[in-house]
Amino acid sequence: MAAWQCPNLPGHGPAPAADCSPSATVDFIESARARLCPEPEVLLGYSAGARAALLHAVAHPRRWHALILISPNPGIEDPAKRAERRAVDEKLAQRVEKEGAPAFIGFWQQTPMIRSQLKIRSDWRTEMLRNRAQHTAEGLAASLRNFGQGSCPNLWPSLKQIEIPVLLIAGAEDRKYSELALQMGAQLPNGRVQIIDGAGHMPHLEQPESSAGSIDRFIEGIDSGCRITPERV
Repeated sequence: MAAWQCPNLPGHGPAPAADCSPSATVDFIESARARLCPEPEVLLGYSAGARAALLHAVAHPRRWHALILISPNPGIEDPAKRAERRAVDEKLAQRVEKEGAPAFIGFWQQTPMIRSQLKIRSDWRTEMLRNRAQHTAEGLAASLRNFGQGSCPNLWPSLKQIEIPVLLIAGAEDRKYSELALQMGAQLPNGRVQIIDGAGHMPHLEQPESSAGSIDRFIEGIDSGCRITPERV
């Protein structure tokens, strides 16, 4: 079985801050795809990575055999609410610039949606925190400003155009994203939804066996020699 390829999204990891806009993120994934697996394969993304994966699939509908989206959100439909979210993300960007990445990550990990990650087994959580410690304030601020929900397009109208198989995974304890997954599944022509019991926003690490089983069943039969995820978490 081929290994997953896991490049960091723009703004994440130790690299200098880059262009994190939606169009630049799509270009980043396209460049990584061309370099790592030029033939159509499977694209997987979690949270912001799921947003990036969906953006790329909409822009390049023939690039992938299938999508796997974990805790996805296709966008904010109301322009006024999208503007409100941009203002919230701007305040968060200013906070990370003022306090630094370590303090901001500590604050962010205590938010209700992220707190369920305390369920992750200790050695995996340690590795996850080690990876997060590589983030820079400049990169996180750029990502918040340019790739937050308020800055990304509303992709709800585009869902019906995605004809490839799409697996949507969400944790049952993350009610908002479970509902979003069900709503998305109803609009995707070939969408499948898996709600993972006992998990919150990060089901693939909070309940890895159930999540992996769902993914294995989904990709069974897909001829996939290389798989890529646009965000390492």
